[in-house]
Amino acid sequence: ISKPMVYEEVAMGLLIQKRPEEEIKKKVEEKLKICGIYQFRNWPISALSYGQKKRVTIASILVEEPDILILDEPTAGQDFRHYTEIMEFLKSLNEKGITVLMITHDMHLILEYTNRSLVFADGKLLADTTPAKLFGNLELIKKASLKETSLYELAKQCGLDGKDFIEWFIEYDKEMRNKWQRPLHTSKENL
Repeated sequence: ISKPMVYEEVAMGLLIQKRPEEEIKKKVEEKLKICGIYQFRNWPISALSYGQKKRVTIASILVEEPDILILDEPTAGQDFRHYTEIMEFLKSLNEKGITVLMITHDMHLILEYTNRSLVFADGKLLADTTPAKLFGNLELIKKASLKETSLYELAKQCGLDGKDFIEWFIEYDKEMRNKWQRPLHTSKENL
C-alpha cells in the first residue's frame, strides 16, 4: 500500500498505464464492489481494519484483470473471525471465475478451502492431488516435510482409513459451515 486513500490505491496501476479516466473509474468501482469495500472508496487507508486493507490490495490487483490471483499466506496474523472472512471472500472470488493460488503452511486452511494441492520439496513438484489424498498419504507428507494432521492421527487411532476419513470429515465440515452461515430468517414474515 503506497497511497493514502482507498480509491487512489486501487486506481494507481491503471493511472501508471495512462488508461482513460472513465475506464479507470469504472474498473475501480467494479472491483471495490466485488471486494465489498466500495463504501470505503473515499476513506483513508489508515482508517481501515487489517482485513479491509487486505481487500484493498486485492482490489488493486483485480483491476489489472489477472488470470490468476497469487496470495502468500493470506490468513497470516488473523483471528478466527478475520480468517473466515478473508477465506469466504477469496472463495467468492473463485466462484466468480478468478483462479486463486495460495501459498500457505496452514494445513487446516488447505483442507477447508481448497480442492487442489500442489506439493513441492527441494524445488520439485511431488504431487498434484486433492487435499484429502495428500493428507491421507503419510509417505508424501514425510517426503514434503509436512505435518501429519490431527484428522489423520484420529483416523489411525480409530482404525479407519486416513484418506477416506479426511474426505468424509471435509465434506461434513463444509456442509455444517454452509448451514451455520445461512441466514436464520429468509423473509420479513419470519421476523
